[in-house]
Amino acid sequence: MKPNILFADDESGILNGLRLSLRLQRAKWDMDFALGGPQAVEALAKTTYNVIVTDMRMPGMDGAQVLAEARRLQPHCVRIILSGYADNESVLKAVKPAHLYLSKPCRSEVLIQAIEKARSEEHTSELQSHLNL
Repeated sequence: MKPNILFADDESGILNGLRLSLRLQRAKWDMDFALGGPQAVEALAKTTYNVIVTDMRMPGMDGAQVLAEARRLQPHCVRIILSGYADNESVLKAVKPAHLYLSKPCRSEVLIQAIEKARSEEHTSELQSHLNL
């Protein structure tokens, strides 16, 4: 079964860029794209995701808030921040709910590798907990 990945950003141009740059991954991943934090949380309430990738700075509901909701609704979901703003306050705010913080601009190859690595680590920890290792 293909992993289900949610991308959230408040800029439709960024989401369209992600959709375009990751189009070849459609054979391996199911992907949804949410415009802003509230839409991302709505998607999280309806659909199970393996990974969420969100921008940090979004009006109304920032990436840290989105990831906190993701952790509450779907604790198994790998949570990644993809942001062009790496100021100390934002990084510290994101550390708790995020598994990984990537800086924009981020080459699609780097994002793909990060998601694949996070997914493989997720499976390893699931297997270890299942086997009581």
